[in-house]
Amino acid sequence: MTEPLTAAVELLVGPTAHGLPAHLLAQDGIRVHPPARRGSISALVDSLPPGRIALVDGRYDDVPAVGHREILGAIAAGWQVTGLGSIGALRAAELDGFGMSGYGRVFAYLLATGAPDDEVALLHRPAPDYQPITEALVDLRAFAEYLVTAGVVSRVHARDTIKDLSGRWFGDRSLPAYFEAIAAAAGQDAAAAARTHLRQFPEIRLKSADLRTYLTERSWTLPPSPRCSCPRTAADGPSSTTASTPGAC
Repeated sequence: MTEPLTAAVELLVGPTAHGLPAHLLAQDGIRVHPPARRGSISALVDSLPPGRIALVDGRYDDVPAVGHREILGAIAAGWQVTGLGSIGALRAAELDGFGMSGYGRVFAYLLATGAPDDEVALLHRPAPDYQPITEALVDLRAFAEYLVTAGVVSRVHARDTIKDLSGRWFGDRSLPAYFEAIAAAAGQDAAAAARTHLRQFPEIRLKSADLRTYLTERSWTLPPSPRCSCPRTAADGPSSTTASTPGAC
């Protein structure tokens, strides 16, 4: 069967989708592409009539990253471009006001704070699984807020933990490093208590949660709505418990 020329949404995604139910990516109308690199969006614009692009993941270490100019070129050519999750949320925050739409709590956080690129960066294994090897700082911030709410660590210790990790290269931000940082800030007992909540972490990862909601509510089919910003918490980062309305931010 010949693949239709135009899909409802061209989805550029990789590690942010790891662990999500396969049926979400296999929906009718979604055409999945590898993480974007410089030229990926221009290639879609050159080969297809205008449609919708959802930019989630991108490569940026071993190859040039997807550029602002090609995103603006796609918009000028009539494409609707939405960014979420990882580099998509970052580019949407950077191009806010220039026609690119943002979606999700990661986008809202980046827009509100102007946090640097490495906030969403991680190391991952190759295709097709793109299994994450390290963790994005934005997700570790959400985990810290969860641990504060659960009474496992104090807000001061959570802040010290994130300060430690934010000073490291993104490739050093693993879960073992995270628990070591908690131990340094709050002691071994707190680190051991934090580890007992590790099973909750897959649901706390904001990047994947934003993508899950985007795919579940089929956001590309919804009418445009005014952008809103999710409320920030006192933990110096996005909360895993804010923005309870799906797709609200």
